[in-house]
Amino acid sequence: MKPWIFILVAVLCNAGAQVFLKIGAPADGRPWHESINIAVISGLLLYIVSFILTIRIYAHFPLSVVSPLMAGAIFVAVSISASLLLAEPIGPAKIGGMVLIFFGIILLTQAP
Repeated sequence: MKPWIFILVAVLCNAGAQVFLKIGAPADGRPWHESINIAVISGLLLYIVSFILTIRIYAHFPLSVVSPLMAGAIFVAVSISASLLLAEPIGPAKIGGMVLIFFGIILLTQAP
């Protein structure tokens, strides 16, 4: 598998983990140990996969490039996922921020 595919999968796993944790999080303030459910467990498993892939990614790419790239991509993926799956609004400011992140990612991936 090409190293760039690891980045994509790690970003999607991380974003998916955050959505699952949001879905599984109790709104009634119960203690965490009473809040273990399939969504929370799924989120944890996706975080583990993302963590393992990230270790491999760091072995192939400069940290100063790949870490901000992944952080920006995760922000965009979480925002879009939350809008599509959780009906969270995306306003003009958030869209503008995602566009700026997109162009920042393009700049980060350019050769020095």
